Amino acid sequence: MRTHRFRHQAARTFFINPKCDMAIAVNHPLLLHALQQAALDRSVRAIHQQAGPEIDCPQVSLAGVVLDRVDGSFLLGVHELRPERSVEEAARLDFVLKRHGLRLLERDATDIRQEPLFSNARLAWSFARYHVPITDRLRIALALEDGGPQSVLELEERARPTCDTLAAVCALACQDLVGINISRDPLGPRTIVFAR
Repeated sequence: MRTHRFRHQAARTFFINPKCDMAIAVNHPLLLHALQQAALDRSVRAIHQQAGPEIDCPQVSLAGVVLDRVDGSFLLGVHELRPERSVEEAARLDFVLKRHGLRLLERDATDIRQEPLFSNARLAWSFARYHVPITDRLRIALALEDGGPQSVLELEERARPTCDTLAAVCALACQDLVGINISRDPLGPRTIVFAR
C-alpha cells in the first residue's frame, strides 16, 4: 500500500481585466492591489506581463508587469519598501530601461495603501462580479453619451437603472466600460462617471 504525501502549495492568483492581453500571475497582495488600481486608472491603456530579458550589467530583470500608459510604457516595481539606489545605480537602471523602451514605475506599500485610492479601488473591485442587467448597461451608456461625465446621483436620475447605481458603475468600471476617479474622494453619490 502506498502512502501519498501532499505538498502544501499556495493557491495561485491571477489578475484578469479587459486591459490585459492575458491573465497576470500575482504572487503578492500588494501587486494585486497595484494592478486593480492600474486597471481603474484612465491613463493606463494596457497591462501585460513580459518574460525578460535578464541584463547582467547592471543586474536587472526586465521580466514583470508593464503598464502601457498615455505617457509611455512602464515596468511596474512593487515593494514593501522602495529600494534605495545611488545616483549612479539609478542612472544605469534608467539607461537599460530606456534601451528597451521602458521607464520604471516603483510603488511601495505606502503609495498603494494611500487613501482614498486604496479603499476606493477595493470597494470598486468588491463589485467586479455584480450583475448589471443589459437594459441597465444600455441606459447608463446612453445617459453618459447624452450628458457627458456626471455624478453617480445624476446618472441615477437620468438612466433610472433597476439595479444599485453605484454597484453597477463599479462593476462596469472593472470591466473598463466606464471610468471613475478613485484617487480624489471616497466613492459615493458624488463620484464622477465618464464614458470610455
